[in-house]
Amino acid sequence: MTGRLSSFADLLVPIQPETFFARYWESQPLHVRRSESDYYAQLLTNRDVEATISSGGLRYPAIQLARGGGFFPPETFTRTIRSGGDFFTGIPDLDRIRAEYQSGATISLPGFHRAWEPLGTLAAAIEAEFDHAVHANVYITPGSAIGFSPHYDTHEVFVLQIAGTKRWRIHKPPVPLPHRSQPFDPRSYVPSAPLSELDLVPGDLLYLPRGFVHTTETSESFSVHVTLGITVYTWIELLTEWVQLSKHSPSFRRALPPGFAGREEIRRSLGDQLRRMSAELQSITDYNAFVDGFSQRVRSVRNGLRAKFSTDVIATEPQAQK
Repeated sequence: MTGRLSSFADLLVPIQPETFFARYWESQPLHVRRSESDYYAQLLTNRDVEATISSGGLRYPAIQLARGGGFFPPETFTRTIRSGGDFFTGIPDLDRIRAEYQSGATISLPGFHRAWEPLGTLAAAIEAEFDHAVHANVYITPGSAIGFSPHYDTHEVFVLQIAGTKRWRIHKPPVPLPHRSQPFDPRSYVPSAPLSELDLVPGDLLYLPRGFVHTTETSESFSVHVTLGITVYTWIELLTEWVQLSKHSPSFRRALPPGFAGREEIRRSLGDQLRRMSAELQSITDYNAFVDGFSQRVRSVRNGLRAKFSTDVIATEPQAQK
């Protein structure tokens, strides 16, 4: 592919966005197979990842190690450097990272869209289109290694296979569309036969709705992939903020009756009172203004194109008077 990926439509090619939203969004996985191994070359390459790690510029938690479903304590692969009177913490120990990687550990670069401009541009474009929060993580797994143990994510997942091959096993969701407050609990998970098994090769795309349990492993070759995660705002967020409007009414700020938890006759009266107060909240709500305010707050915190710094302040700012 020529040019840089700069939109959600570019990410889905050859699937049309309207087809994706009608058939797959929040519903079922999608595997886009491509014959172009360099499809993501203008976005990120394996060499880009190697150079970034080798530079030592990523400090914990922007670089992490994981194995067997858990992350390493940062002190096991980072160090503190003193420079004069200052201490720089979280500096990656590349020798230790290399040794752990060769022993089967996965290197994780969370929030890599903040460090790599092409990914940042794509994340900002998708977030502007979706109005949901977007982040990009990079995962580097050595050959013949198992990635993370079975789990589901509470955000939408788009996997971009950059280099190598990784096998994915996808299982049905134990919790359909889990909220971010409902993380995966391995203690209560009952394994099931996979719905599908597939190999991602360079240029491929995999979409997983939140809640689908998955496991991964590499072949003899290493694997590098980008996960674009979309943390969605749900009706729960909208309703939660709507309930917060009640604090502007004195009647909602009154204490619950003394003995409300222990005296049955008082406890039974709370339901009827709650129905009456819910009706009051509806009557005082300007729904259009409320939704406008919520939308404005969402726009104010989303990713934007990164500001540029220039040393040529004279060309951009009035010269200070002496």
